[in-house]
Amino acid sequence: MKNIAFFGLGRMGLPMAKRLVAAGYRLTTAVHRNAAPAEELRSLGAEVLPSPAEAVREADVVITILPADREIEELLFAPEVFEAVKPGAVILEMSTASPRCAREAAERYAAKGVRFFDAPVSGGVKGAAEGTLTVIGGGSPETLEEIRPVLEKMAARIFLVGDAGAGKAVKSINQIMVSANTMIAAEAVSYARKLGVAPEKMLEVVSASTGASAALSAKFEKLVNADYNPGFTLALMKKDLKIALSEAGNLPLPIANLVYQLFLLAGPERESLDYTVAAELLNP
Repeated sequence: MKNIAFFGLGRMGLPMAKRLVAAGYRLTTAVHRNAAPAEELRSLGAEVLPSPAEAVREADVVITILPADREIEELLFAPEVFEAVKPGAVILEMSTASPRCAREAAERYAAKGVRFFDAPVSGGVKGAAEGTLTVIGGGSPETLEEIRPVLEKMAARIFLVGDAGAGKAVKSINQIMVSANTMIAAEAVSYARKLGVAPEKMLEVVSASTGASAALSAKFEKLVNADYNPGFTLALMKKDLKIALSEAGNLPLPIANLVYQLFLLAGPERESLDYTVAAELLNP
């Protein structure tokens, strides 16, 4: 599996693709909206082809990491792309999207002998650059073992949680938890200040206590310094929570709903900022 087609050269995808090029894979892509990331990859040795169909034609693995269901379907369900993917290839779909989208793509591609592996990631831009992501896999164990060398160039931890769609389901659960935990961390910072406690001292103690959380540790500096330069944007977190609430159907998720409403209240003008910007609504 030396030939990889890669689509989705955003804040996460570009550093992931760079790692694959550096590891010696032949990587192809095509320009979508912005030529700059593709040209950056070209300068490192990747091939930028005129269309996605041409980019996938010789690929053993087709990697996609795109914003949402719509973009995944526009690419993977496009007739010319579908026809160009060769039987025996693997679609490695790494976006945070709906389980339904993953299951439908898996079913369509299975009909032409193409395997589908659902593999959303967690770990942020830093993890993408350092190759320390967590992969949440959904697909066959055999396919996972075949693509494991590729995944290991991007990730430090690889889990298999079920069939196609299961990876996206668990990622959705993660997004509920990290968004809620981050907003609780924001409240904790505000509460510490209200009580005259230095937030740094609060962090030191709580990190060694039962209130510790990855969200508090990871987002503490942003919350304390009101630094909303995007690591993960409010727009993307709203999208992720919307997926979770939609998939829940008639199961009440009251805390997730409250966090989603808070993110909506943050307004469209803040969508390009880090999702921690919603903490502004919690400050007195």
